[in-house]
Amino acid sequence: MASRTVSRSLFAALLGAAATAQVPPLLPFQRHLDLLCVDSTFDGVWRLADLNQDGDHNDAGEQIVYYSDVGNITLTNPACITVAQDGTCYIADSTIDIILALRDQNGDGDANDAGEFRVVCNSIANGSGILMASIQGLCVDGLGRLWVANANSGTTPLGNDGIYQLTDLNTDGDFDDAGEVVDYYTVVGGAGAVGNSIPTKVWIGTDTNVYYAEVGSTGVVTKGVWKLVDGNTDGDCNDPGEASLLWTPPFVNSPFYWSLAVDPVGNVYTTDHSANEQVWRGNDLNGNGTIEPSEQTLFYQTSASTWWDVLLRDDGAVLLVEAQTPDRITALRDLNNDGDARDAGEAVEIYQSGVAPQAISMRGAALMRAPRLGAAPPSVQIGNATSFITEANKPGDLVVVALSVGPAPLPFPLAPWGTVEIDLSGFVVLGFGLSDPFGVHVLPFAVPNSLSAVGTYGLQSLAGDNFRLFLSNYAALQITP
Repeated sequence: MASRTVSRSLFAALLGAAATAQVPPLLPFQRHLDLLCVDSTFDGVWRLADLNQDGDHNDAGEQIVYYSDVGNITLTNPACITVAQDGTCYIADSTIDIILALRDQNGDGDANDAGEFRVVCNSIANGSGILMASIQGLCVDGLGRLWVANANSGTTPLGNDGIYQLTDLNTDGDFDDAGEVVDYYTVVGGAGAVGNSIPTKVWIGTDTNVYYAEVGSTGVVTKGVWKLVDGNTDGDCNDPGEASLLWTPPFVNSPFYWSLAVDPVGNVYTTDHSANEQVWRGNDLNGNGTIEPSEQTLFYQTSASTWWDVLLRDDGAVLLVEAQTPDRITALRDLNNDGDARDAGEAVEIYQSGVAPQAISMRGAALMRAPRLGAAPPSVQIGNATSFITEANKPGDLVVVALSVGPAPLPFPLAPWGTVEIDLSGFVVLGFGLSDPFGVHVLPFAVPNSLSAVGTYGLQSLAGDNFRLFLSNYAALQITP
């Protein structure tokens, strides 16, 4: 093997929670693939794939039906969506009051086939006896547990306003059995059907705390972003002091803080799509438990928008998912590092219903996981062994691992497979196989016991299914004498 120097590495360590963490961190994944969007008019799920890698999802063939009403499961008002680390997609329907699980088992790009869709929780008649009649937000943590933001429903309230934790205790593939739905936090003052509390989005930060957005309409419960910390580690946040108001951005014209996302460095994003059409970003920089006026920024502002969801992409873009006229997805990037995305070129539409062949009325969205590659250990002496570990999108994905012996090129797009970051004129395929039930593929590698092997080498995986193979991040292997 020829020695070379690494010019660029996009590989980053997995986000991990501390051993004392109350909740394993939520997504977003470090690398993302396609977007899954729930459509409240179509009453199904769309898959948006940038197949030609021009930066948007507006081209022909890039809007794919991922799930439509099939079998006896007919969606009526899909309100929110999330994707787990094993590739399973979960949808909550706030009218028929179910949580539906989807996974493309045969690799044809959708989840419409037999065995690919199933109800995993009946939010009115589950074995735990807990009512969740109006689920507005879903997320899933690193252990595969679902977190639900629920607003009670109707003139006769069905269930509480609050946050619920769903765990598949008996590993039967659902959350419908006794004890599997837990009241993690009931909003104090939220009882009744008058809108005292309307929890909308729930998020698990990389600090392992639970955050949720509140849009209560009566003033009994303060609007804004709330933070939940299980101080006594009893498995809920219903004890005194465990729920606190983290942040209420400037209170103007009856704000409607619906969406929520928290990035790995603690920036909190929330959208106000009432009369203000604003996106705010805040960070509790001094660690006093609240985001103060000096710690908040008007991140973006526009006109006539109804932002139902906000997503964080691995390239730093903040995605706004909007059902309006036109329906659209806007990618925000703070290109000049001035703390906002309000300058020229910092807001780019990556989907618009008036441009794309297929109009989608988006109520929520979630990002699928792109393959991720790492060497363990990343530095090894000649004559010893390492392993190349690829996390694919889901179990059963094909994984191909290649090692480059040539100089590192400037990364370049190769549609529809992603970005090439190794030298294609000097690479070898080391092996291939299928990802395991956890979506992981491990390729052992024995390093030759030769000084000629000393150097630094680039690696990439190609992983996926019959519908979509995609390149992983760049990873490096250091071989030492």
